[in-house]
Amino acid sequence: MDDIDLRADLNAQDDDGNGWSLLSNAREPSRVRRGAMLLAGNRYAQAVVRVLAVDDDGQVHFAVLPGSVAKNRHLLDRTVA
Repeated sequence: MDDIDLRADLNAQDDDGNGWSLLSNAREPSRVRRGAMLLAGNRYAQAVVRVLAVDDDGQVHFAVLPGSVAKNRHLLDRTVA
């Protein structure tokens, strides 16, 4: 779970049918911005997601990308040290 960028229940949906979580659940909140590609989920399920919006109240809305994490890992917004 150390590599999860945004803890989220991938089955939770907002009113528009998109995934959501809270900015306080982010490992590095400064990386959570519109258009960012992040690894979201929990110990049971993970997915690469695209952040659609971050509300003023800290709610993060995202779309789950189709395909496995392995297939989409190259899309993650991470710098390699």
